[in-house]
Amino acid sequence: MVFLFRVSGVFLILAIAVICAGCLQPAPSGSKVAGGYSDVTAQEARSLKHASEGKLIIIDLSSSYNDGHLPMAINIPLETLDAKIPTLDKSRPYLVYGNTDDASSAGATKLVNAGFSPVYRLKGNYASWVAAGYPAE
Repeated sequence: MVFLFRVSGVFLILAIAVICAGCLQPAPSGSKVAGGYSDVTAQEARSLKHASEGKLIIIDLSSSYNDGHLPMAINIPLETLDAKIPTLDKSRPYLVYGNTDDASSAGATKLVNAGFSPVYRLKGNYASWVAAGYPAE
């Protein structure tokens, strides 16, 4: 009887360890975050851009657009985004980035809250795109 309890206890501990090990894994790239948008790496953003066949709308939320931006990006500074949202096409996918994570997260969340889907945020913003060696304008 004591042996049976020890074996059951070992199996219980192993089962808990296996379940908890899955909890410790990092979230997969491109996963949705609390704001309802998906964070993507520069490589994933580039793949989205190519796969969307021109449908992806890229929004630079920074005030330094003229200093460099992703190809085909439009400039809508974060402070003007609320006013521009009614003019944007909700049927298209969006990729947003800025100079800071706070700005790009705020912009992505505003789009999601206005009913846009899917919305992607470039992790690391413009700097990550340039660091990956991708072209900029």
